[in-house]
Amino acid sequence: MSMLADQNPKQVAPGTCIKIPLPADFHHHFRQGSLLPSTVAHASRRFVAALAMPNTSPPVTTVERCRAYRRDLEAALALAPEAVPGFEFISVLYLTDSTTEETVREMHREGIKGFKYYPAGATTNSDAGVTDVRNVYPLFKVMEELGMILCVHSEVARVEIDVFDREKVFIAEILRPLVKDCPKLKIVMEHISTSFGVDFILNEAPPSVYGSITPHHLLHNRNAILSQGLRPHFFCLPVLKRESHRVALLNAATGGSGRFIMGTDSAPHDTTKKLSACGCAGVFVGHAAVEFYVEAFESVGKLDELETFIEAGKKLYGVEDGGRVMCLEKRSWRVPETYPFGETGDVTPLRAGEDVTWTITGIE
Repeated sequence: MSMLADQNPKQVAPGTCIKIPLPADFHHHFRQGSLLPSTVAHASRRFVAALAMPNTSPPVTTVERCRAYRRDLEAALALAPEAVPGFEFISVLYLTDSTTEETVREMHREGIKGFKYYPAGATTNSDAGVTDVRNVYPLFKVMEELGMILCVHSEVARVEIDVFDREKVFIAEILRPLVKDCPKLKIVMEHISTSFGVDFILNEAPPSVYGSITPHHLLHNRNAILSQGLRPHFFCLPVLKRESHRVALLNAATGGSGRFIMGTDSAPHDTTKKLSACGCAGVFVGHAAVEFYVEAFESVGKLDELETFIEAGKKLYGVEDGGRVMCLEKRSWRVPETYPFGETGDVTPLRAGEDVTWTITGIE
């Protein structure tokens, strides 16, 4: 669909209205327990579906745990007053060294899309992740056979590897051999953060490999963490990189290849846990994720490429939207300093106290 006519090469005029395919988020941390009503309410009014990350505590490692977590998510959805009709949760299991082929086949029968592969220690609640890729290699062959999806946190976690080089090393050590041995395995390199990830997907990997990109990696570079003091609410894993990598990601997302998809990696933590001696990694973008993506595409005059970016993920995961569209207007709104988070806490969102330039006006 053509969304804009006579569009300015860069930003469009205030009051401009656009329509985009109803988006879906293929990487979302809803957390658990009393935190679910807050996170689900934000996501369900912006997306038709969202992939629920399984790094809860304990992690979602079995089909039974997945059923229980889905029940909790759906109970929170029932409380969301502005949820998109038909909103659905997409489930994946947390891959561990002890995951069995029997589990893979059981989850396929259950309709669970695939696995999340966390290298042990790479990010929040990843201690139960894979310690050596060779431990799970036989499972990749079964997944390839069944057409399942492997969602990958594409960073090594070894302490001797610089935090800014983790994605580059993961590609060399893990992904190049994996795509050679399992060329038809559907892989999503989640939250890619470097030009190395872009180049690997476009120039080396088979068509079965995709990359998800977050709004914060499209809009910000590592200066955001360190400008005018330490700004912990921009700290995430993978960490924001230098400007050349941000530009490469933006060119990839807006380039129309169909190999890059929406994945917000909205990862809320209570404000007190971010403002601590060892602050948690994660950026909360669930309150304005779609609006941020629109800003990023508008910044390079590529709003017409949003459809490809949105639809690529929906096609990969089999998400239906009933032909509906989301309507947005170029009209600013001010982000609150915090949002309620759980029963007594709060979460500080990206761009707290600042303006977002697009407003969602409805679903058609």
